[in-house]
Amino acid sequence: MANQETAASLGNIGFGARGLVLEHVTSADGTRIAFEKSGEGPPVIILGGGLNEKAMFADLAELLSEDFTVYNYDRRGRGNSEDNGGLSGYTIDREVEDLAAVLEAAGPDAAVFANCTGGLIAMRAAAQGVPMGRMALYEPTYGGHQLPESYMDDLERMVAADHRADAVALFLKENVRFSSETIEGFKSLPIWPSFEAMAPTTLYDSILDANHESVPFDQLPGIRVPTLVIGGRESPSWLIDNCHALADGLPNGQYVCMNEGHLFNQKAGAPLLTVFFRS
Repeated sequence: MANQETAASLGNIGFGARGLVLEHVTSADGTRIAFEKSGEGPPVIILGGGLNEKAMFADLAELLSEDFTVYNYDRRGRGNSEDNGGLSGYTIDREVEDLAAVLEAAGPDAAVFANCTGGLIAMRAAAQGVPMGRMALYEPTYGGHQLPESYMDDLERMVAADHRADAVALFLKENVRFSSETIEGFKSLPIWPSFEAMAPTTLYDSILDANHESVPFDQLPGIRVPTLVIGGRESPSWLIDNCHALADGLPNGQYVCMNEGHLFNQKAGAPLLTVFFRS
């Protein structure tokens, strides 16, 4: 694993029943999007990234629910959410519609926390004028490294053949750039079966990354939503550089740095989000 703290965090994620009622909204294409609602106070939505589903943000949802009403949702094709369109109908705009449906349930003043590729979705929604109160983004994956030419074909073939473990390993190796040692460590943790269950969605996040090779500077002046961009001190320099550029280009953007890598530390991050969402 990357470090012992990361291993412990991933090894103790609270999967299964958490005493919360599962609720649904219906997106524009008819896909039912599932979420768990907890707490009382101003609404906050949690939007995950690659190989994320709502159970993986249970700790963050619990911490934020002390001050907010939290809507912790599964992106399409993950957890308890449906996936009506499949790969042939997939674009980022389907994901924007999903977020918009959750925002409609939560209210137009809801704040959004978006992790990784979820940040690309939140930014697209804000650029399209989807109402939201505030937005916090952890390392949205604009730009990055060049993927092998055969990557998408190989990934699609693995998913089509239901070789889920291979698809997840390829995604983590080539897209996320985890080491072989780290990937082998993941396989021994309770989180791995959930990764395999979400293997088809690795195609979606790979498409998102491929279509967002740079920060959309032309769109930034029109995004007036107060936005906190968060980077991890131990993350690759290209991620940090793009986080700085994003925060600098947004009219109401600010940047903060956590002493972390690309995996968001929920316990350390919750107080930071609480202060921002309350301001």
